[in-house]
Amino acid sequence: MKNVDLKELLNPLKILPHFIERNSQNKNILGPVAVEFHWCTTCNYNCVHCSYAQRRKNFKVLSQEVVEQTVKDLINLGVKAVYFSGGGEPTTYKNWDKYAKKFLDNGIETALITNSVPIQDKDLNLLKKFNYIAVSVYSTNEDEYKKITGADNFDRQFALPKILQSKNENVIVGARCVINSINYNTIISNYKKAIEEGFDYIIFIPAVDYEQKKIDLSDDIKLMVQELINQNAGDIDPKKTNLLGLGEKGIQHYKHHNGDKFKDYKCCSCAEIRANAFINYDGNVYLCQPLIGQEEFSIGNINEQPFSKIWNSERHNSVIQKLNERFVTGHCIDCRSISHNIKIYEYLKSKELPNCPNDSFV
Repeated sequence: MKNVDLKELLNPLKILPHFIERNSQNKNILGPVAVEFHWCTTCNYNCVHCSYAQRRKNFKVLSQEVVEQTVKDLINLGVKAVYFSGGGEPTTYKNWDKYAKKFLDNGIETALITNSVPIQDKDLNLLKKFNYIAVSVYSTNEDEYKKITGADNFDRQFALPKILQSKNENVIVGARCVINSINYNTIISNYKKAIEEGFDYIIFIPAVDYEQKKIDLSDDIKLMVQELINQNAGDIDPKKTNLLGLGEKGIQHYKHHNGDKFKDYKCCSCAEIRANAFINYDGNVYLCQPLIGQEEFSIGNINEQPFSKIWNSERHNSVIQKLNERFVTGHCIDCRSISHNIKIYEYLKSKELPNCPNDSFV
């Protein structure tokens, strides 16, 4: 197993080198630092906690032609990192491996968030070139697993690290487990199983109710999860899991904030420096993950215009202004950029640069 420290992988200070590099530049010529590609709604699972479940019912998939053009645009814009992620299962998309190889061949770091079931032996040599792979795991209890996913691949959810270990020692293989109303009792056994099977870390994410389907955890379940963490705190390695941090934040994955703290700052710096783009399977491009699906926050649609025309457009700048207003008034929730903005704000006040990890996956 590699010497991976989860606290460094999740460290919000990773935004500072990008902020310092970009803040003094003309923002309207900057490409995104990192892009998250949600190119299909197809999935081999039907998870009860899925934050994309309603959107998946649209059965939308980006065309090969549109993806081909977008890949070219992102390369030309100098994107540093690309995630292949949700909406559906990204490895069910036709030619996903071809596009991943194209990014890699152009020196762009790549990452994959997957349930790993569709991955084939022919994919392993490609995957060993990735920066990291995050595998969704669900429960060490087979009945819970089936209730959550509606699938019969219980034995495969923890299998990928040992398959890849003989192929490569550089790619980081982590696990992600969404805590829901079915599996909350097995979080400790899930943690232990993931480490035993060779995962470099396991992140636990309380179910996030992006679609207002009431899939988030009840207060009673949060209390029980907190008690489980407290009872097992001595056996939990903070370098391998975020469980202790979840407990400290009241069983929340993302930091919340009071908008009053940022009124003198007046913007979301992550949006201002063009840190992220999220490309959805309906073609809409967003700047924030929690707002995917809310078309008023889309900066354009790649089915109608190439990404190169959408990015840094008038519409793009108008959406940034909307995001700034949300941020400074405290309306941003469930977003990793909150922690990043806090570190930027602290840096601007102190002008002291702490030791920051070198990471393009912001």
